[in-house]
Amino acid sequence: MLFIEDEHGTRTMKKLAITALIAALLPLAASAGTAPHSYTGPSAVPSVTTISAAQKAADDTRFVLEGQIVKQLSHDTYQFRDASGEGVVEIDGKHLPAVKFDDKTRVRLSGKVDKDWYQTTPEIDVKMVELLN
Repeated sequence: MLFIEDEHGTRTMKKLAITALIAALLPLAASAGTAPHSYTGPSAVPSVTTISAAQKAADDTRFVLEGQIVKQLSHDTYQFRDASGEGVVEIDGKHLPAVKFDDKTRVRLSGKVDKDWYQTTPEIDVKMVELLN
């Protein structure tokens, strides 16, 4: 901490240091207790709602898919099925629910399409898995 001594030899903290500390902590205090992605109303951001549309979508297109995860293909890739068909989705373990589920459980997957110039099919990158059953 920064201290200065006045003419009487008393140590006081600089006002600038206090102000800087408060300014640094205010954003943390303001966001404490607020859940990310808590808004559930309409959005101006376009999104796709089927796996077949997500597979054809442009880079960074958002999606919300409802169906079943029918098989785990590798560490973080899964076969997903909805009314439009099947496709591969990528889900990091940190985005999977803590509750066990199987291929009969209906899920809602949210995320965005990630397509690089050298890829023929985009990655369906899931950021949130919700159990619907």
